Amino acid sequence: MADKAQNFTQRQHMLRPGYEIFRYCDSELGEVSLHHHDFYEIYLFLNGSVEYSIESRIYRLLPGDILLIGPMELHQPRIAKDHGPYERMVLWLDKRYLEQLSTPQTSLTRCFDASAPGHTNLLRLPPAQRAESQTLMERLGAESEGAQAAAYGSDVVARACLLQLLAGLNRFALAAPPRGGGQGGPCRGRGAALYQRALPG
Repeated sequence: MADKAQNFTQRQHMLRPGYEIFRYCDSELGEVSLHHHDFYEIYLFLNGSVEYSIESRIYRLLPGDILLIGPMELHQPRIAKDHGPYERMVLWLDKRYLEQLSTPQTSLTRCFDASAPGHTNLLRLPPAQRAESQTLMERLGAESEGAQAAAYGSDVVARACLLQLLAGLNRFALAAPPRGGGQGGPCRGRGAALYQRALPG
């Protein structure tokens, strides 16, 4: 899955418990309708020219940007034509599963909480952390799909990748300075160092 794109589907419900992960690359894609779903979504933008609308806020995406979309948040990509293929990775997380992964000390849903002060749906990570996040998502996909999914310990490795990804994104989101919603812009501050500690190399 890490280097193989899947066929895009307009499906907006989960077929598997826990999580589902996709990698899409589309040269021609019709309009995607405004929609919502009852699970969490982590969206990693890789290539193309896209503005993303989330609850009336517009984010102009750069390659490597991550969007955090909570349950029932209305969202829609606005894809510019003739700007190369539209490539992204999408991770869906069941609400109950994410709560089960959380602990009394660590809520892994915190970065999705729209009511939190300074909340933004957009994370623009420093290059090293951005690459680490993409690697974790690719590894999660590889351990969850195809031949690798049948290998010994693939479920443990996949869970470790998921926990590492979620902990890092939450640390960065919590450490980023408060900022207004929409239009996109770099998140800076202590988050980079915290994310690096969360994701040992």
